Amino acid sequence: MKKFFFLAFLLVCSLYFFSCQKAELPVQTNETNFLDIPMARNGGGPYVLNMLVHLSGENEVPAVNTTAKGRVLLRLTSDRTLYSKIMVDHLEEGDALRVAHVHLGATGVNGPVRIFLAHTADDFGKNMVQTLTPEQYDLLLHDEVYANVHSNFYPPGIVRGQIR
Repeated sequence: MKKFFFLAFLLVCSLYFFSCQKAELPVQTNETNFLDIPMARNGGGPYVLNMLVHLSGENEVPAVNTTAKGRVLLRLTSDRTLYSKIMVDHLEEGDALRVAHVHLGATGVNGPVRIFLAHTADDFGKNMVQTLTPEQYDLLLHDEVYANVHSNFYPPGIVRGQIR
């Protein structure tokens, strides 16, 4: 009986071990990945914000029926330096990315632009670095804000994700 339980235990462990596999994000069409944004910053102190925000059309107001999905990585240091990188996948054929911003607004509410994340289509998929004003810094850390990506087919926004 002990042998049976031991063999069953080994079988379960083996199944668990061999069935686990590394999850991989799809390869981005507009750049590499998020790993090349600095994890530590010399002289800037530790990150006060280090966040990966998932973006989708269903978060837009009103919701957008799109195949596009996105992610934005935000890393903010105590000296108000914002590192960001935006990736968007699965755009509809013929559509093109335009700009991306941080807007003031709660979930389900549209609001004004407060921080630019991508000024042009060329900024998507690239490491962006900017120094925030004290007001922008406080907004990003304490207010209800969201990231929003705009495209040619969806000028008000194609994908959105709540930051706070």
